Amino acid sequence: MTKPMRTLFALLMLFFAGRCSAQDVIAFLDYMDRLHVFDRGVFRQIDHRKPQWVRYGGNKVVYADAQADLVVYERGEVRKVDDQAGSDVVVTDHFIGFTVAGMFKVYDTKPRMLSGVVGPHLTEDSIAAFKDNIQQTVGIYYNGASQVIEDQLAGNAMLQWAAGDNLLAWVSAYDRRFKVFYHGSIIELSDLVTEMQFKCGLDMVAYQDASDMSFKVFYKGEVYDLEPQMPKRYEVGKGVMAWMDQTGALKVFDGKLVHTAMSFEPAKWAVADSLVVIEDRQFFNVFTNGRMHMVERVVPQQWQASWGSLAYVDVDRTLKIWRNGRAEVVLRGQPVQEFVLDRGLLLARLNQTTAKVWWRGQLYEH
Repeated sequence: MTKPMRTLFALLMLFFAGRCSAQDVIAFLDYMDRLHVFDRGVFRQIDHRKPQWVRYGGNKVVYADAQADLVVYERGEVRKVDDQAGSDVVVTDHFIGFTVAGMFKVYDTKPRMLSGVVGPHLTEDSIAAFKDNIQQTVGIYYNGASQVIEDQLAGNAMLQWAAGDNLLAWVSAYDRRFKVFYHGSIIELSDLVTEMQFKCGLDMVAYQDASDMSFKVFYKGEVYDLEPQMPKRYEVGKGVMAWMDQTGALKVFDGKLVHTAMSFEPAKWAVADSLVVIEDRQFFNVFTNGRMHMVERVVPQQWQASWGSLAYVDVDRTLKIWRNGRAEVVLRGQPVQEFVLDRGLLLARLNQTTAKVWWRGQLYEH
């Protein structure tokens, strides 16, 4: 079997797909620049020519082939999506968003043109939002259909906007209201807004209420009061949010409760997917499901988090994957040059000739 020797990561930059199921498909190049996929335990070559770029997510591999066509591999089949590879290509669980010659398109079951002359646009896991420069409207594509959410013939329809995996939040320029599009409905969260702070994640929008400057979160249709004033720093992830309050305590909202993860400010912390990863006093910790877990006593130089899992190389150069409070050894005694973790599927490059895939508790070699 042909073995890969080209760098995996120059071509595989975007792999932030939605989180509806574990990832079963990933792609890499062999030493002759041929494109291979790992698909549910089986390796398969899908193109013998070097692609211009490769992206994947949602069990799809999307690439620009040698003729600059946009091609997708999905469910064991390779098909052309468009005659032009386009730009701003985002691959998610539910569709592919891309622009071609000023047009904004998505591909789910088939290519669909959303705007003939597009302005700013966003593509996330299950929504795509776009400004139509001809109609002077803002539209959103969700659940197989497109609809207008703001309509203003003159000027910019939105003052600010941001998207999470399955929602869009924005401040309307027309009525100065802060709104969220969620599960097909538009929900107004605040009015008389000129400028505000907000960040989006899966099912979640953290924001500063314009009426009293307090810190609140919208989560699955409900609004929760968190703090009387904005925190020093806050980050939003997949159904979880962490923030540093005015006293320096690190707090976490997990959709159910507010937890004080640490009563003092740690050296480093970040929301990575659905985990809060904390580095403090050389300890490598994870806060999840209301509990603090010590993963390692030494902070690894390399780590990635995805889909509730954490992959890292420990001090002994052992590649491990951590999930639900337990670490498993993936590779021991073999130098790992690079690795990619995508929703529980781990692709590791050991040297110039060997790539291995950890999938559902088993190791596969190509």
